[in-house]
Amino acid sequence: MTGATQKRKKEKETAAEALRHPSRVRILEVLNEQDMSAVQFANAGYVGEPDEKVLSSVSYHFRALLKCQAIVPVKRRQVRGAVETTCRGAARAYFSDEEWAEIPLDERKAISRVMYQGLFARVESAFIEDTFDKRDDRWLVWRALRFDEQGWFDFTAALHRVDAEVQLIQKDAEARLGETGQKPIRATYGMLGFESPPVVG
Repeated sequence: MTGATQKRKKEKETAAEALRHPSRVRILEVLNEQDMSAVQFANAGYVGEPDEKVLSSVSYHFRALLKCQAIVPVKRRQVRGAVETTCRGAARAYFSDEEWAEIPLDERKAISRVMYQGLFARVESAFIEDTFDKRDDRWLVWRALRFDEQGWFDFTAALHRVDAEVQLIQKDAEARLGETGQKPIRATYGMLGFESPPVVG
């Protein structure tokens, strides 16, 4: 195994270990977009109405993510005798099929719900700010499909390939942005592939 492969494997293991709680998924989603402290995150209402209980819970999850290096400190400042640490996301919410299968169903449901809510919030924001249809080549599609077991296997394999290609495109774009200093185009990408309930009647 090469050093680069080991690093990617470690990053995925770190994310899988850290993200066993839906609040941590939400924290990582937000901190991959902007630097925030636990106090700022709690006060923004990302996980409920801000109060002492929410702040305590958020602070606990921030510490867990810091310990796993899924988020990293970028700035510290004194606030009323305490140190407030601003953090940045350093990992993605990623689970392999094997890792996902090991998570109890109730936890998977909670994590999926939080990730869906995060995606839905970004879609709504784009509609409100009139950016969703700004580009002629924006992409929005869904299809009702019918598969046998082999078809389902081929379908999920295709989704894996698309996701891997998008990650490579993102990596190349980040490198070019670092070289040119060009203003980035903020974009959102999401994929859904799930079993639908049976048709009644």
